[in-house]
Amino acid sequence: MNTNLDTDRTLIAAIKNGDKNAYKKIYLTHYQDLCAYINGYSNDVQTAEDIVQNVLLKFWEQRHDIEIHTSLKGFLFKSTYYAYIDSYKKKKRINEKLETIRFTILNDMLEDDNDLKQRRLLALRHAIDELPKRCKEIFVLSKFEGLKYKEIAEQLDISINTVESQIGKAFKVLRKKMFNNNYLNLFVSFFTEFKLTTYFKIKTPQVK
Repeated sequence: MNTNLDTDRTLIAAIKNGDKNAYKKIYLTHYQDLCAYINGYSNDVQTAEDIVQNVLLKFWEQRHDIEIHTSLKGFLFKSTYYAYIDSYKKKKRINEKLETIRFTILNDMLEDDNDLKQRRLLALRHAIDELPKRCKEIFVLSKFEGLKYKEIAEQLDISINTVESQIGKAFKVLRKKMFNNNYLNLFVSFFTEFKLTTYFKIKTPQVK
């Protein structure tokens, strides 16, 4: 007889009857392991904790409809994994939309004064040069070399999440620097139908 499964059945039955002590036991037993499991994918402790907490909360809220045909642990790990995948896809869609907006704004706001454009682009180059080394490297590969997140991750042997995080960090730093220099309207797009670096004939910044 499988003692663990019997214990699972007892706990699940208790939870379906609204037993908060049974839920607390499940929460305390699996919380840390689930967080460590998701952190292995996300490389972000806060993200992992948020996902696990949401899964365990949903487990309680939907307790009357729960149907588990494997172990309770297996059910929770699988539920948490799917929650992570959904969160990752949603975050990716949001990041892609934000980048599209950022790119569009620059194309709409660039002025006709070529000398002004040159100065603003130079300011942007300087801001990029001041990014942390790895952040700059990832940003340049994405925005100047045109590599996809997956390609950058494979080339640098890092996770796609790390690529997204570093590009987001670069955008945040550059927006602040360009705003402080009154050059925010340059910070939007490196690519429209052609590269701005080619249009302005300014050499693409190199990673040191």
